[in-house]
Amino acid sequence: MCGIFGISSPSDVTPTLLEALEKLEYRGYDSCGLSIAGEDGQLQIRKGAGPVQRVASEERFSELQGHWGLGHVRWATHGRVSRLNAHPLVDSYSDIAIVHNGILQGYESLRSELVSEGHTFLSETDSEVIAHLIEKNLKDGLKVEDAILECARQLQGTYAIGVMTRQEPGVLYALRNESPLLIGVGEGFHCFSSDPLTLGGLTDQVIWLEDGEMARIDRNSCRLLSIADGREINREPETVTISAQAVDLNGHPDFMSKEIAENGTVVKTALSIEEARIDSIVEAILQSERTVLTGVGTSYFVALMGQYMISELADEFTPAMSSDELPHMVPLRDSDHVLAISQSGETYDTLRALRLSRARGANLSAILNVESSSMAREVDQYLNQGAGPEICVLSTKSTISQLTLILRVAVRLGERKGVLSGQALDAIKSDMAALPARLDSIASGDQGLIRDLARRHSVMRNWFFIGRGIQHGLALEAALKFKEVTYCHAEGMSAGALKHGTISLIDDAMHTVIFLPGTDTDELRQHAIGAIAEISTRGGKVICFQPSGSPPPEPRPDFIIESPSAGPWTTPLLQLMQAQLFAYYTAKALGRNVDKPRALAKSVTVG
Repeated sequence: MCGIFGISSPSDVTPTLLEALEKLEYRGYDSCGLSIAGEDGQLQIRKGAGPVQRVASEERFSELQGHWGLGHVRWATHGRVSRLNAHPLVDSYSDIAIVHNGILQGYESLRSELVSEGHTFLSETDSEVIAHLIEKNLKDGLKVEDAILECARQLQGTYAIGVMTRQEPGVLYALRNESPLLIGVGEGFHCFSSDPLTLGGLTDQVIWLEDGEMARIDRNSCRLLSIADGREINREPETVTISAQAVDLNGHPDFMSKEIAENGTVVKTALSIEEARIDSIVEAILQSERTVLTGVGTSYFVALMGQYMISELADEFTPAMSSDELPHMVPLRDSDHVLAISQSGETYDTLRALRLSRARGANLSAILNVESSSMAREVDQYLNQGAGPEICVLSTKSTISQLTLILRVAVRLGERKGVLSGQALDAIKSDMAALPARLDSIASGDQGLIRDLARRHSVMRNWFFIGRGIQHGLALEAALKFKEVTYCHAEGMSAGALKHGTISLIDDAMHTVIFLPGTDTDELRQHAIGAIAEISTRGGKVICFQPSGSPPPEPRPDFIIESPSAGPWTTPLLQLMQAQLFAYYTAKALGRNVDKPRALAKSVTVG
């Protein structure tokens, strides 16, 4: 995925564009670029491969001046990471500049046709056909607005597109199909962006573009048009709350460590959400024939852990499905309910699954962290995590927050059904209330054992992360976090599945992390401990995470990391925080960029 921004203003737009690129960089940092012009319409384009600050310095972005322009950050999908493939991309004469977020389907035939007509392509991207199609339509006698509309009608796939042309100084066009895009309406200026975050400090007046729509903006006006037939669309701006993004490290060396340290704070926020909001989700579950939990990547593993919570605490089967596969595996009906989990609220696969679910009549809910997101507008009810912005590309505090909220849903559902009551209900509520302080104790306590183990074992390139029950979902998420930031192979699985083939990989070059519950779920604990014996007898090394006060497993693992003593449903959250720290310290030992790991992006908005 990528991020785009455009603005037309009476004042110099360069500082605003630079700031917008920095705020959008979580969407991709393979390359970036700007196209800026003044009243003469001459397009000045500078771009390069690499993160925003480096490219801005090397290409001297700050030297540009103009009153209207486009910006782009890229996460590569088509074409290598290179200066030529960076956006903005231009037509044959550099009179048209475009930026694009999305993936075009069938662009090869369009490109071949344009090449046969004499167009010269400079990049390997799918996006470049947009500039050349507009150029062709202008040559055929169409006006700029009509040329862009006609271009869009020929495109297949997903897109958020920004266009500027030398023919129309001060005018920008923005087009949307299944990729997020909104218009900002300011005092004497208009802009558009992939994310409302960029509007913090600029304006709180926005117009949401819908699929199949184009906006024509200049500094004084905004017109919305239907791409299909060119008819005008009337839509008034809405007032939204957009806070300027906090980027203070508060004494931490990087954002990953800062955000891990904030786990206790975000859990306190999640626990303070009024029960009526929790009940809106619970009521949707109770009123539906079945509920499916969905997310992708980390959010899917949260859903999987949530499935265990809801099953045990509320006696309710809510299968977890990865959102990229849900449309192909679940024949939803109008009596069904889908609960989606997404930090950004813009995850492409999850939005697509929700939209298909809506078409089949399902009730939709979400747990998300961005109230101004597409998902928040499209579902029937949602829980806003209120976890604050995550600058690090890896999800840490947001994951802990999501797990807290789904635990609250499970507890409340069990209470409403009469499955959870009396001392058992009081015990879990007390355990949840103590969770923020226990997470804070990990943040402020001695992390020396985790740090030393990470450094000592950072030379290991292959890892298994295993667990049973809810710790199975924890193992999957811990393995994902580890591989994302260390670039080491890490495979998460159920401890029970290890002996069914995978055990053939165990040797002294394969290390295993196992997550054990406490003795309050002793049968599950003993089943998981069996895997330690299977690994040890084959020469494998084992690092064990378990609650404080639990007896050492037999056979004894090579190392034991203890979490604060807690109940069975909050222990996995404490262990996950320790797993985040283990991944963090291993990555630091390997010299990785923990805030911006290679090839990743924060919000995956392409399919």
